[in-house]
Amino acid sequence: MRIAVLVLALLAAGPAAAQTREGLPRFAIDLHGAWVGLPTAEGWIPAVDAATPVPGRAWGLSGGANVYLLKLGVMTLGAGAHVATGRGKGDSLTITSGSGSTATTRTTPAVITQITSLLPHLSMNFGHKLGWSYLSVGYGRTKVSSSASAAGTTPGIVVPEAWNPALNFGGGAKWFMKPHLGASFDVRFTKLSSRGATETLPSAKRTQMITMSVGISIQ
Repeated sequence: MRIAVLVLALLAAGPAAAQTREGLPRFAIDLHGAWVGLPTAEGWIPAVDAATPVPGRAWGLSGGANVYLLKLGVMTLGAGAHVATGRGKGDSLTITSGSGSTATTRTTPAVITQITSLLPHLSMNFGHKLGWSYLSVGYGRTKVSSSASAAGTTPGIVVPEAWNPALNFGGGAKWFMKPHLGASFDVRFTKLSSRGATETLPSAKRTQMITMSVGISIQ
């Protein structure tokens, strides 16, 4: 965690040294491929035994839009929103215990988890129109759904999809090789708030995920 915070701080500091008089654009739009973090704690996913493969990350998509509102010295304040979605699967395993005539075989369920995050945020941006880095923080919502297939005599289990409050913070950078088209990346931490049990949902503890994305930016 300390290493991640240090990396984000260095991202913010780097482009500031190369700052020019030309400020940030009025807006920027990001379109990214993403390596999306998935929750693995019980309550967010079905209760399965320790031998069951559970997806912790998945390939997905993300995007965002930001407007840049106010320049304060070397920093420009911005506001925007980030969207990310991904779906991961932990494949079923056949496990054999013992040997010879006493050997027993069992099958673990296949676990599928899907997540969608809608994350507004405020940002501090450092740099100029052709390249800048940023740190941002915000509060939004994340929808999680998860299921475990039937395995042997054990029936399938479903944790229904539900929207949950989510704090997000992170940072990244953008570089523009052409006036309106550039490359960008983002590293975002999402913290899901704890949840009490309801008629349809189990209780779940607070948990954190990390999503990393890279792609193009348009300004």
